Amino acid sequence: MNSLFASQRPSRSDLRLVAAYWLVVAPVLLLQYRADTGWSAGRVLPVVGATVLFDTATVALLVGGLLPLFLRGRHWLGLALLLPFLLLSGSAYLGLYGGLLGHPINLAGARVVLGAVQHAKSYGLLAVLLTGKRYFEAQRHVLLLQKAQAESALRNLKAQLDPHFLFNNLNVLRGLIQEDPAAANEFVTRLAALYRFLIRHQHEDVVPLAEELQFADEYVYLLRHRFGNAYEFRQTLPPAAVVAELLLVPGTIQLLLENAIKHNAGNEDAPLLINLEATATALTVCHARRPKRTPVESAGTGLANLRERYRLLFQQEIRVEALADSFTVTIPLLRQTRRAAVAQPLVSA
Repeated sequence: MNSLFASQRPSRSDLRLVAAYWLVVAPVLLLQYRADTGWSAGRVLPVVGATVLFDTATVALLVGGLLPLFLRGRHWLGLALLLPFLLLSGSAYLGLYGGLLGHPINLAGARVVLGAVQHAKSYGLLAVLLTGKRYFEAQRHVLLLQKAQAESALRNLKAQLDPHFLFNNLNVLRGLIQEDPAAANEFVTRLAALYRFLIRHQHEDVVPLAEELQFADEYVYLLRHRFGNAYEFRQTLPPAAVVAELLLVPGTIQLLLENAIKHNAGNEDAPLLINLEATATALTVCHARRPKRTPVESAGTGLANLRERYRLLFQQEIRVEALADSFTVTIPLLRQTRRAAVAQPLVSA
């Protein structure tokens, strides 16, 4: 959560908060400066404008620059920069308001410290409001992420223990034992590999695309023994070096293949072609729409859960294109260089 909070860039809601703050505070400053100087509103307005810009810039540096260092564990660097920041802030405060109000500018040591304290009083409330807002947003983000993870973990556990899945594959295995013991041995090996992948990655947020493709191969092998040539699978992949750098949520391909077969009919005379294509940025699964004669009951929770996980982990959306004759799902892929940014928020959670 700390890394998520620290790395957050200014959002529209941040800007709205700053604007609302100054809409309330700026008129108060105007009255205060008029009372202190005796000047007209026209002469005081530039001072108020300078205060708004100066304090907002200071808060942006403090909340967006210094605070993240402490949240990321770089305390010594944060402390080393904090003192120069305060001294520069105090000097700028004395210089700016000395020039605007016509006061003598005295940058002696004690005066700079006093200027830093006075300036902190000026921008402190805005800094506290903005920091508190980001903190509660980060808390909400982590709670949503934990909820999506829990739902996905539950779904994976159910899939591992799904009696229909086991029953169907054990029936295939029984037939192979009687007809082709060597093929039966291969079938057991592939089934074990599939379950081993599910167990190993059930608590991970992202996995390498190469491992997910290997898992998909095991899954397709089982499907072919069950459905024969009723379904045809085709892959179009980028070079191996590109595949090695890409990440996605575990079980993504299996879920998309499962949905395609669950809702669409295939037969050996006219196999249903399921295309899987990956690029450096996205993975697409596309197939023709051939609704089964007996509609399959489905709550749609699998794809909805997957959509939410990608939204929270990648800050990107899954694209679903459901046309009259085709169905396409496009999944964003993450590069290895960004994996730490995805994983870090979950460490402190």
